Amino acid sequence: MTVPWRGLHFGLGLLEIGRAWGFNPSPVPDDEQAKAFLHGAYEAGVRIFDTAPSYAWSELRFGAFLRELTAEQRASLVVATKFGESWDFEANQPVLDHSYDALMSSLDESLRRLGRIDILQVHRSTPEVLRAAGTIKALEAAKAAGVRIVGASVKDLESVEIGCTNELFQILQIPYNRRNQAMRPAIARAQETGRLLFTNRPFAEGELLQAEDRNQAVRDCFAAIRETPFDGAILAGTRSVDHLKQNLAAFHE
Repeated sequence: MTVPWRGLHFGLGLLEIGRAWGFNPSPVPDDEQAKAFLHGAYEAGVRIFDTAPSYAWSELRFGAFLRELTAEQRASLVVATKFGESWDFEANQPVLDHSYDALMSSLDESLRRLGRIDILQVHRSTPEVLRAAGTIKALEAAKAAGVRIVGASVKDLESVEIGCTNELFQILQIPYNRRNQAMRPAIARAQETGRLLFTNRPFAEGELLQAEDRNQAVRDCFAAIRETPFDGAILAGTRSVDHLKQNLAAFHE
């Protein structure tokens, strides 16, 4: 397998523009605030964005932002989303469904919202889900529909091994930070088998940033992840342009 890009990049997780989340959750922004944040992120140099249908308003708002970009600007971005978990706006809660029909319905809706998907991951996957014929069929359909890279967001090493031994899976996403390194073997396995890797929760949902010097805490978090090199991105989420700029500065030090 040929890795689509080399080196480690910064990616922006978009959960916080869709619903409340994290160690000390902030109020969810409205449409205009989310739009201003996304334009601020683009202007700050962010080019990798990660969203999901289960992030409530996130994918809808990100899609609206994408429609405001020129074709050239849109082509400069990597748009990543997921399927397997959606959001029930009436019940205000996520809905997990990995059936083939649900996956295909989610894919169709995400393509409608986003226009084009560069990376599609199976959300909240398990070994059973990754082995299911319906999952494989849906991922193959996604590739046929023009999705460049498909893979899975995983939290266990068995799922990592499945993703690293099936050529259909080109990317894995794992939780990883200086406090939680249970998935560290996944980094080496992804490198060995030529997979891209996204790591999420670099700040442990914000808990690792509860320090007097936030900038130093961010630097320490990124440094801990960089100790094991890989090709892909560290996804760091926020809804604040100021915090985003601090994160970017620390990442590029």
